[in-house]
Amino acid sequence: MELQYIHGTKITAEIKKGAQMHEELEEETNVPIVLMPKSYADVMYKILYTSAEALETLFKNKKSREIQIYGFLNGFPLVGKMDQLEIKDGEVFVWEDKTKANDNLPNEPQLNTHKIQVMIYRKMLDDIRKKAYTLDQFRKKYGILTLRVTEQFSRQLDALNMDKGMQTVDSVAQRYFDLLSRIENLSEILHIRYINQFTGKEIKIYRFTYDEKEMQGALDFVLKYWRGERESLPVPETEKWKCNYCGFFGKECTVWWPQKSL
Repeated sequence: MELQYIHGTKITAEIKKGAQMHEELEEETNVPIVLMPKSYADVMYKILYTSAEALETLFKNKKSREIQIYGFLNGFPLVGKMDQLEIKDGEVFVWEDKTKANDNLPNEPQLNTHKIQVMIYRKMLDDIRKKAYTLDQFRKKYGILTLRVTEQFSRQLDALNMDKGMQTVDSVAQRYFDLLSRIENLSEILHIRYINQFTGKEIKIYRFTYDEKEMQGALDFVLKYWRGERESLPVPETEKWKCNYCGFFGKECTVWWPQKSL
């Protein structure tokens, strides 16, 4: 993460293939929305509108994908994208999809990281449902009330027969929060699904229970970096296999580079 801030994001082949797989999965449940944003306000509108439409799909078809989620945890603003929500037997389940370049099962450190991610999504979703994170907090953080979409973007919304009263960022933000608040019976059972990024084959589904204490412990350690209480750390030696999938390895980062031949 620190290297990304210093040198910029490196898009690897694995990242590209994973993004393509997520797009294909999204098209299985969600209606494609073609909007070309021209400004920050346009981008925010598109994100919120697309997520609101995905939530409508959830209530209609019991399953939807790629839903943006916002919140505050330990005083830090967070934003993420839930891969899938599913309504089954009266409960709403949160799913996270991870793509792999082979059929090998994830090791324990990798699985633990992914578990924390999906638990955080569940926490953020629950906070909105319970009004612990509100529309007013969201408005203040992202300056929603001052945003105005561009004329070019407004014409795109006209082509979708969008009512003029719904063409403000604030109006679509209200709709988004209203739909999230309608979610009931959020399950404490979470799912992580591993998929082969080349074949599309489902490798394994892990099912586990939401554990706020475990999640909070991980957050406390991570947030010490963001508070300036510790330096960033390289992956431990037992996880240096990750370096083979990192765009910085052997270039900007040489922590484990001399060990490559071992």
